[in-house]
Amino acid sequence: MNIKLLFPFCIITFSQCAYLSGDGAGARESKSPAQLYSECMGTFADDAKCKEFVLKSIPDADVNLLGQNVDAKTAEASANIYIRAQLIQSLLYQNKLFVKGKLGEPDEKRVVNNWAPGMEEWLYYRPVSKFAEGSRPDREILIRFQRGTVVHVGYTPPSPNR
Repeated sequence: MNIKLLFPFCIITFSQCAYLSGDGAGARESKSPAQLYSECMGTFADDAKCKEFVLKSIPDADVNLLGQNVDAKTAEASANIYIRAQLIQSLLYQNKLFVKGKLGEPDEKRVVNNWAPGMEEWLYYRPVSKFAEGSRPDREILIRFQRGTVVHVGYTPPSPNR
């Protein structure tokens, strides 16, 4: 009796797994502000409405980088800022010399000696990273070292208030 029920149960289980692991399996499509803006302009061709749409969709988008009248200095400064996920991935388990070569001198250095000897934190308040191309830069990057090796990279995202 149990064998007869096992076969339909397996078929139902595998079909649900195949259905849920497909290409559109609840994976939210993430686009950069520049991509959203260009798609909106292709559809509506209204600069003000498209910038408003991008701000509603992605609250930390930098609308100064969108549109035809983009300031060259602002665009160049934004191009020199790292994408957050790539920066975190490249800094983890590296040494202080690598971090200093990549990001420069930190704005503030702190020694953390409350729970482990050899802990140090470097804080960067200047724009170093951002979420995606076209986003506003993070307010702060915190890099925690233990015995000279990066063990944690923290960030404070831009404030939701403009």
